Amino acid sequence: MASHLAVFDLDETLVAGDSMSRWHQYLADKGFADSSFVTRDIEYMHDYTAGTLNLDDYLAFSLSPLSTHSYKDVKTLASHCVKSRMLQHVFPQARERIAELKKEKATVVIVSASLSFLVIPLAKQLGADFAMGIDLVVENDHFQPVTDGIPTFREGKVQRLAQWIAAQPHDFDHVSFYTDSINDLPMCLFADEVLVVNPCPQLFKKAGEYQWPVLRWGR
Repeated sequence: MASHLAVFDLDETLVAGDSMSRWHQYLADKGFADSSFVTRDIEYMHDYTAGTLNLDDYLAFSLSPLSTHSYKDVKTLASHCVKSRMLQHVFPQARERIAELKKEKATVVIVSASLSFLVIPLAKQLGADFAMGIDLVVENDHFQPVTDGIPTFREGKVQRLAQWIAAQPHDFDHVSFYTDSINDLPMCLFADEVLVVNPCPQLFKKAGEYQWPVLRWGR
């Protein structure tokens, strides 16, 4: 395994927009939820941007249209959503950077605060070696609005990545991290190298303080 570990946030870093918001719009378009569900999602995204999101409340909201649908059905819907709604929004520069890193024999990992049933299939399409999202408890063949293990959210991203690194055959000599969000500040401080992509205002300010390079990716 390579000594360089390149870690990427997903939403607004590798893809334009938020994967969970696209998923919620997909559910509404397919008749699983109504327009008020999408409106509420926008309110939650404001909380996320501000760094005040209550994760437990958000998970309960997100799964509410799917309470009667099986684990298998949800994963099938998620896979279709990724292919039909998300891949087209990947930044070309993101594809190029991942391809460059793979040529350099770096290990590419995507760590996202979106749900893992969206993150993992999307990461596979992007060529990542491994991916982590928020895992949910499954009971009686149904997803529950309860996290399974440490959620990949804020400092939880660092904890999950550290667990993963500890389970690898050897340590990495260098950890780089790409993100757009102030919610990822704990991961920024964990990494050896930080590159901020289309940063939010709070992270842009931190980039100036720490002299992190700022990348502008778009279509």
